[in-house]
Amino acid sequence: MAFFLLIGWTIIFMAVVSYKRMKANHQNQAAENAFWNRENAANLTRRQDISKLDYVDFSGVKLPFSLFEDDLLKQCETQVLALKEKKILNLTGISNTDLKLKYGPANLPELTQCDQNFTLLARTLNTWGQRLCELSYKQEAICVLAFAVSIKSDIRATWQLLAQLYAESNDTAKIQALKATAASLNSLTREPILAMLESYIDI
Repeated sequence: MAFFLLIGWTIIFMAVVSYKRMKANHQNQAAENAFWNRENAANLTRRQDISKLDYVDFSGVKLPFSLFEDDLLKQCETQVLALKEKKILNLTGISNTDLKLKYGPANLPELTQCDQNFTLLARTLNTWGQRLCELSYKQEAICVLAFAVSIKSDIRATWQLLAQLYAESNDTAKIQALKATAASLNSLTREPILAMLESYIDI
């Protein structure tokens, strides 16, 4: 009797496993079909005007150029000055398929270059701000890091150092403002950044 009961449970178990496997395969196939349907639609999208997009704007921005003698600072300044002459877009969290659907595949190479320029700018501003802080030029560091935050860099170290500098002067209001800006980030680092900023407010 026990033998037949064991056989029965084994058959039931195998049936459940088989059903779940078939269900998972079906879901995976449906997801793959949906992806390729969107990709095909994206590849057929007509070219759109991208001249009015939210490009990074340096006008009115005052950064601490040529104030201090330091090789790394000079490298950062040179890189930022070079990037000022290029088109820069923050496209963090937006897939190539989404870009093609919205603007057409013909614009993808230019948009990709604009996004790469943004990544380089965000990294350079982070390095620049960190180095200024290391050299105790804290107001200048705040200037650079605040600009990085204003263009919604998603580099956690940028936000943390700026929050630290604000905390040193007990400027909770500015940390709260950082939280409001961070909440609009379209990045996987948004939640870690928000949690980190909350820890500075609770100090």
